Amino acid sequence: MLCALLAAAALAATAAPQGAALGDLLERSDAAYARRDAPGALDEVRTTLEEASRRAPDDYEVLWRLARLYFWLSDDPALKDSEKSRLGKQGWEFGERAIRANPARVEGWHFAAAGMGNYSLGIGVLKALTQGIEGKFKDRLSHAEKIDPAFQHGSIQTAWGRFWFKLPWPKYDARKSERSLQAALAQNPVNVRARVYLADLYRKEGHKREATEQLEKALASEPGRYDPPEERRWQQVARGMLERK
Repeated sequence: MLCALLAAAALAATAAPQGAALGDLLERSDAAYARRDAPGALDEVRTTLEEASRRAPDDYEVLWRLARLYFWLSDDPALKDSEKSRLGKQGWEFGERAIRANPARVEGWHFAAAGMGNYSLGIGVLKALTQGIEGKFKDRLSHAEKIDPAFQHGSIQTAWGRFWFKLPWPKYDARKSERSLQAALAQNPVNVRARVYLADLYRKEGHKREATEQLEKALASEPGRYDPPEERRWQQVARGMLERK
């Protein structure tokens, strides 16, 4: 009996530091991710998550953060299509594993859809449609929206807006795209990405003045309102679009 008690105590003592160590790694990863466009920050995110994954390969908190990381990497506007699809696929796969680990949480569904979206843009939307991506994307994003429609400052509605914009005719739907992007801005009026996407939509529809207004609004606020690296990335895109008008 005494031996059993001692063994249980030793096991508990070992498990507690391991759990604490995993939590510390995730905290360090989150802190680095919050400044991910600073020199060296992405390397810190990657190395801490790789170590966390080594310790707990099927842990939900690790998996969705890996999906988020690879979405961010794949979402770089300067990437070549081949790299966008490769990184997007990795983010999608981590998102799917997160869904299996905990289907009740929003992050896995959201980042599976986000990674899937960039994978599709990388290989080309027409090719993605032949692979049945449209239905899979709708399924993941709809699940995320049901769980937490306010997730990440209107990012779900922003994703819907871009989805309807990127589909080829006759699936392209300007009205649904605009409605979704306006819904994102209703949640977060300083959502830079949503304004850039709305400007892109207005340009495509021939509304040049409205497009310029959206780009100017995207640049009106200093980064730091909700996600500084995200804001800075999409303000840079907005500046480039204004220069090309």
